[in-house]
Amino acid sequence: MSLYSLLDQKIIIPLAEKFKGRNLTGAVRFLSSTEWLSEQELYDLQSRKLRLLVEHCYNNVPYYKRVFDDLGITPDDIQSREDLSKIPILTKQIIKENFDDLISIDAESRQMFDGSTGGSTGIPMRFKEDVNSWNSLRALNFRGWSWAGFQLGEKLFTLAGNSLVKKNTKGRKWLEKNLYDRLIMRNEKHNCTDITPKALKGYYKAMMKYKPAALRGYASSLYFFAKYIEQNHLSICPIKAVFTTGEKLQPQYRYKIQQVFHAPVFDGYGASDGGVSAHECYMHEGLHIGEEHCIVEIVNNEGMVVPDGEIGHVVSTDLNNYVFPFLRYKVGDLAFIKSSLCSCGRKHRLLGEVIGREGRAIYNKQGRPFSSIVLDNMMFKDLDFHTEECQRLYERMEQFQIRQDKKGDLTILIKPVNPDEELSTFSYIIDNFQSFFPDSIVELRFVDSIPPLPSGKEDYCYSEYKGK
Repeated sequence: MSLYSLLDQKIIIPLAEKFKGRNLTGAVRFLSSTEWLSEQELYDLQSRKLRLLVEHCYNNVPYYKRVFDDLGITPDDIQSREDLSKIPILTKQIIKENFDDLISIDAESRQMFDGSTGGSTGIPMRFKEDVNSWNSLRALNFRGWSWAGFQLGEKLFTLAGNSLVKKNTKGRKWLEKNLYDRLIMRNEKHNCTDITPKALKGYYKAMMKYKPAALRGYASSLYFFAKYIEQNHLSICPIKAVFTTGEKLQPQYRYKIQQVFHAPVFDGYGASDGGVSAHECYMHEGLHIGEEHCIVEIVNNEGMVVPDGEIGHVVSTDLNNYVFPFLRYKVGDLAFIKSSLCSCGRKHRLLGEVIGREGRAIYNKQGRPFSSIVLDNMMFKDLDFHTEECQRLYERMEQFQIRQDKKGDLTILIKPVNPDEELSTFSYIIDNFQSFFPDSIVELRFVDSIPPLPSGKEDYCYSEYKGK
């Protein structure tokens, strides 16, 4: 580690945290102390945090007070994760219908952030993120990355969409964001909505100038970046590791990324809504769930917990979000918990394959690929995921679905929240898609319901187009 990296880790980051009211380094230290706890110690820690959270929810969150009273249960009835089944599952639709009642009455005395997500079924949703949850989730990233030899304070190069890389920040916000990301967190971020050869050339030049210790990004984006470097016979700087997230890591993606960057790939899975965090270690036997931060359950269609090894819906309880508590939140993905622990010796339960955030790509007629996550970003005005104005406009869609036919033309189906909504409200969506699919017909339609895909699954994008 360089001298600057040490100074950043020991002095610069702690000073910045005091200024911004965060405590990432404290969360990193805590997770370092719990990394090798026994199964029983992890279970006991989870149970203590769960009891405190449930007590808080009952006393401070109107929605949960109402749910508990209607069911005839009290906080004393929830002592451990096995008792969570007594609480109904929280869905995106329930959150939309009860948003204000899900905010803790003491929220103003806590530091919080606005969050927004499209999820894996095209149901827009906003939420509040507690600063303690923010600290813990990011500390879990650094702990997971440390298993690849990457340390807080080293350079990271991120190639991803709006869920990881904000666009269109200007003025003071732009300056603060860039100072924090680049100089303090040492994370140079590039939005990969554009992955044309020209854009990929720019990312390559930026990477070679920055000389990061590690790369991070959407699995498909890093795969196409690797293919560009390979096809153009370009040299690369030394890379310790590559961290993939946001999409299902296809085997061919892992192989090509490792082959081109001469570095191991470490997959990760996370969702700030629900507080899910899981990371792959050097044994590559599954994703270690951050059980100090969240309780993950896998349930069937009836909401019943399934045995380890059986695929079901991911349901998460964020143990650190007191501002906007997520108790048994249905994330929108399918996965399973492995019946065995990792041979590395850590006792955190392992997520097996995560299904639902597919790593497929939809191609335009020029042969350019777009991942499902990038397509979701196109539903936002100005392609901006983060501004409140764009989030509220996005939320006027109850659900959406993007379909591409065999000719490569696109139909965007929208179920509006207000049946009297004017279709012209969302005309910007046609402009967004037309700019990236210039030779395709793009049609926007309102529907009363979103039909399932031909496979019977719910998802927000589907393509029958095979390309040229």
